[in-house]
Amino acid sequence: MILTLLFSSAGVWAAATPTQINDARTKGLAWLFQNQKGDGSWTALPGLEVQSTSAVLDAYMNAGIQRGNSYNAAVAKLANVQPSSVDGKARQLASLRRAGDDVTQYASKLQASGNLYKAWGSLPGYGSSPVDTSLALTALLDALPGYSNNDAFAALCGAILPAQRASGGWSYLGQGTNIPVAASDGSIIPTAYTILLLQKINTTRFTGGTCNGTSYTFSTVINNGINFLLSKQNPTDHGFGENGTSGSLETALAYLAIAAVNPAHAALVPAQDYLIATQQASGTWSNDPFQTALALQTLPVVTLADTSKDGIPDLVKTKLGITTVADGRNLLPGNGQSVAGVTASLVVANAVLNQAFNYTLQASGGTAPYTFSILSGSLPDGSPQFTLASNGVISGTPTAVGPFNFTYQVRDSLNATASVAGQILVSAAPAEAIFDTDVPTLPEWGAIVMGGLLLASMVVLDRRRNNKR
Repeated sequence: MILTLLFSSAGVWAAATPTQINDARTKGLAWLFQNQKGDGSWTALPGLEVQSTSAVLDAYMNAGIQRGNSYNAAVAKLANVQPSSVDGKARQLASLRRAGDDVTQYASKLQASGNLYKAWGSLPGYGSSPVDTSLALTALLDALPGYSNNDAFAALCGAILPAQRASGGWSYLGQGTNIPVAASDGSIIPTAYTILLLQKINTTRFTGGTCNGTSYTFSTVINNGINFLLSKQNPTDHGFGENGTSGSLETALAYLAIAAVNPAHAALVPAQDYLIATQQASGTWSNDPFQTALALQTLPVVTLADTSKDGIPDLVKTKLGITTVADGRNLLPGNGQSVAGVTASLVVANAVLNQAFNYTLQASGGTAPYTFSILSGSLPDGSPQFTLASNGVISGTPTAVGPFNFTYQVRDSLNATASVAGQILVSAAPAEAIFDTDVPTLPEWGAIVMGGLLLASMVVLDRRRNNKR
């Protein structure tokens, strides 16, 4: 039993072995692959699909997963949702930037969601809170290298630095005279996100400043925050939690914050071991994709072998009991929410090995002309090389068999955009003979119509926003 291995005896700590760490990663990823919804998202609670999907994408990328139906469907889902909360907008921006998408429009929307103090609250224009400001500013600093240091420091002065409690932590609600004492106490989650922001600024931007006559040195502020987190580590099981009760969410976030400041901190190995010991046999933590993804993010960054290049690592396939041939679509159906072309990845076209391929993507709605580009994933290996021209023409001669998954973006002349997950399936025989028989696929007209509908919906949303300004 893992608990016996990790908590061997009082006062003696037995760290998890590399085998246990790798097995925890494999089981967690397998659970995530199996529990993705048909529309490409993950969520355990209504209203948290952006947060969960973003966290899973980050966990995927930490394991080297940046292709395949699961990954591409998640990227397309995240690119097309319209989160209302600042938390959701920030996570959407952060994950899409890391996935390699053009995030200009998402950065602009998040920046416009700030308040008069250049900080952020739970919703656009709301009063400042440490956790929302930390998430938003972290995402913007990564997405916009030219983001103003003056604006960044204004946000810190408005929501972060004066709001640090005497304990060293930050609360969910920040400053305010009418905030109940219980709600104003420092908490692990807002403190962890705030430390991640301050460490980023301290190492890449500037190291301190003065707010309203008070001077702040970020290294001191950060260390006080770390000490607060350490005060929340349970001496018995070495997890982190409020009121002496450890939890996987708090432990994962505390781990990530401490590791960002000091990757060799003595508290990290016991905390990671707590997470491995509390993983369920199914591979999840608390049956929650958000907590599962965060726990996986505490594990070492790796690039897992994917022999078939379908986006499912070989170890995960073994755990799931499936073969190592290309079969990434097999995990999509069966959860009651997968409708090909509506909530599942689109099959764009079929190609035959060593035969010239030419396919034209189309769009309708919005304002022509349209510009097409690859956001993530990859077109088939080819000679000549596969390319997607700006007019939507995909061409090349495939030199490798298998499914090649990608996400493409359509942009109209008014800069309205839509993102669609696509696949080119290259076969040595006629393509229709080797489709997965249990997955309904779209005909060519279906892909065209779906692309047009997605683009039209983005145009309508953008126009509605413009009419309200």
